[in-house]
Amino acid sequence: MREFVERQRAAREYDAFLSKKVEKARASMRAGQGRSSEEVEADFTARRAELLQKANKAGA
Repeated sequence: MREFVERQRAAREYDAFLSKKVEKARASMRAGQGRSSEEVEADFTARRAELLQKANKAGA
């Protein structure tokens, strides 16, 4: 029974944490501080290309 109660408490705490995190993210997007998925993907595509180029130079 104690384990059940502990799991329920942990689940409630996680739900509260997640709700706060999502609301904070939504607020930053409304304030114009966020980035679109396309912007993030373009940034990481460039980073991957740079890392591959460095790896190829190091292996050559």
